[in-house]
Amino acid sequence: MADDLKSSAYVWGDKSDPAVDSPPAYSGAAPEDPTGDDTEPPAATVTRRAVPRAAYDPLRRLATLAIVPYHKYNIIDGALSSDKISLTVKHSDLHSHPQHLLSFVLEQAALPPKPTLRIVGSHCGDRADFDITLNLTHLLNLQNHKWRFNSAQTTPLPSGSMVMCDGDDPSASTRIATSVKQFCKDRGENKSYTITRTVEGLPTEMLAGQVRNLAASVKYRGLLRIDFTHERSKVVVHKQPSSWFSSILRLHPETKYEVVEAVWDLWSGSEDDGERKSANDGLRAGQEWWQSWEGTIRNAMIVKHKGNVGIDDWIETRMGRVEPEPRMEWGRDHSV
Repeated sequence: MADDLKSSAYVWGDKSDPAVDSPPAYSGAAPEDPTGDDTEPPAATVTRRAVPRAAYDPLRRLATLAIVPYHKYNIIDGALSSDKISLTVKHSDLHSHPQHLLSFVLEQAALPPKPTLRIVGSHCGDRADFDITLNLTHLLNLQNHKWRFNSAQTTPLPSGSMVMCDGDDPSASTRIATSVKQFCKDRGENKSYTITRTVEGLPTEMLAGQVRNLAASVKYRGLLRIDFTHERSKVVVHKQPSSWFSSILRLHPETKYEVVEAVWDLWSGSEDDGERKSANDGLRAGQEWWQSWEGTIRNAMIVKHKGNVGIDDWIETRMGRVEPEPRMEWGRDHSV
């Protein structure tokens, strides 16, 4: 519990660390040489301390979500798909005015997707024993993202047409502006411009294996389904044919401009949430997340929870909640 209080103090602004606050070590001025040698002393050197990697703490990571402007996800007259993955907008000013569309693209691409993990255990057909959903957004590096562009402008994507840029690369805005102008100049009756939000580095195979091992350890023998979904991962600006007759008969094939992709990495463990330092950061972040949440997910499975599992459940586990292990195997078709 003491460790929790120390780690959660960071959330409320207590970032004091004597080692960090102490000034860097400078070499002092060279003493006067009694021999009279006027050789210039060596230049002062500065000792820089490497920034330590912070251990995963859900409370600290949840605090980073405060920087996301959530109200910008809500677009007037936007239609969200039933699976919550794609949002379609049909405002005429967006597909006819390049400046309006450019501002819209930059604003929406700066919003992260919502990665989730859903774990469903069932038997006897569609009879669910438990249905658990966890929000993984706090695992993302929300301070920075990268751009990926399809240099061919329209689909299908030819091989080798993808271009990567850093989030603050000035050429990114230029590439977006060029694709936006091309889209607005297109006189086609049926066209769409898609903004894609992607998460990279999430170790889905490792996490899925851990979930299966955990289910086996609590003697669950039913059918296990594990889904990783990126909600709000696409925003589509769509111009449909003006004639409903043309839409029904599909007289005008849709031209798809799938040009812009905002790529979000996982948190690297750095205090300043800078760029990832290692290709293994994603795997390490996933392992630390699992070690922290395994007990909470175990409890949810045993009590046959259906719905979201969040920070309140995690806190209960940290406070000592441990559900007793089932005495018998469960989840088979003959079980009640």
